Amino acid sequence: MAKLPEHQGKELLRQAGIVTPAGHTVESASDAAAAARTIGGSVVLKAQILAGKRGLAGGVIFADDPSEAQTKAAALLGSTLYGRTVDTLLVEARCTIERELYVAVVSDTVARAPLMIVSTSGGVEIEEAAAAGAGETVSGAVDMRRGAPVYWCLDLVRTLTLPEPVLVALARVLSKLYDVYTGYDCTLAEINPLALTPAGLVALDARIAVDDDALFRHPELHIERSQEVGDRLPTALELAAAKIDENDHRGSAHFVQIDPDGSLAKAQGKVSIGFDGIGTGVSMAVMDELVPLGFLPMNFCDTSGNPTASKLYRITKAILAQPLIEGYVFASCLSSQQLDVTARGLIKAFKEIFAPHGGAPTIPCVFSFRGAWDDVAIELFRVHGLSAHPWVRVLGRDSTERELAEAFKDLHARWRSERGMAVA
Repeated sequence: MAKLPEHQGKELLRQAGIVTPAGHTVESASDAAAAARTIGGSVVLKAQILAGKRGLAGGVIFADDPSEAQTKAAALLGSTLYGRTVDTLLVEARCTIERELYVAVVSDTVARAPLMIVSTSGGVEIEEAAAAGAGETVSGAVDMRRGAPVYWCLDLVRTLTLPEPVLVALARVLSKLYDVYTGYDCTLAEINPLALTPAGLVALDARIAVDDDALFRHPELHIERSQEVGDRLPTALELAAAKIDENDHRGSAHFVQIDPDGSLAKAQGKVSIGFDGIGTGVSMAVMDELVPLGFLPMNFCDTSGNPTASKLYRITKAILAQPLIEGYVFASCLSSQQLDVTARGLIKAFKEIFAPHGGAPTIPCVFSFRGAWDDVAIELFRVHGLSAHPWVRVLGRDSTERELAEAFKDLHARWRSERGMAVA
């Protein structure tokens, strides 16, 4: 799913008629001061990163005047929260809060329907509030044929211990939130907290997630498509690799950087490598063999479903573009995928990347061809001179995942030894 930053989520809420604080996004301390002057009075500075609990990490701070806003913005911009660099702030008017509520519409995969949730314990994670038995919570599955008109939402929340005018206002917000959920093909539309202020209900935060498969219907959101990357923003390489499948559904080239900067491998004393596998099962099996031997894939890649040679060519170039890798592993499962086509894409990529060496890599590489046309794939590697190179091992259908991993370990050890490096 594609998660929207808070300021973009709030824009969708405003378009639906839900009140949010006056605010501006800024990327410099001087702009933060200017935004504070425009807003007037006390403001809140909010780091625009895709992560929850920003306040606990120092990503939500208050300023009483433009001068203080500039000083605090200067400290917050460029800082790191939850491993993410803060490069944008949302400067908003500070509200007087009388009470905080939690409201959300989420895709319920069990009920196969949108689930509307309302709690009188806003400002905290709903799971934590429920576990502690705090406040009151109501929920109900929405009939998508009928939608969530105000009267239905009012019936949902009528048992909450809130004044009648607040219940009516809350029902109106819920109906509009459902419009956002359906209008943008969301998997989640959440406001936490929805604050009761002297001026009425105000959305102080917004968490909006859009279904990846529906992004083509919403070019107005300007979301660059990428594979699932959790709460962090996709890397430039992930965004580039995601375009490979954009207009071609002949097989898939699923690419995610599981350790983008190599920090996880470094922390565990392991060596970063590039990886591609045909099928998730064989990919996991090979990783299970590689990791105990001291190697950690910098990326996960699955090129299955019989993709074209063009897709293999492009995704291989993406994998080998990772500067910190000390090797490359390709593993296939016993499937009907045309490995001769796969091999042609691999060979073209290697011949371009390692052109000064005739396509022969300068890092250790192990290829495992097992399945349909595997003999042709192996022959193609021989004809093009790749399998004869000292830093290449090509394995056939009789090889196991463990043998593949051990072959790579031996090759990598020899490669490091010849360079005077410590053997991993």
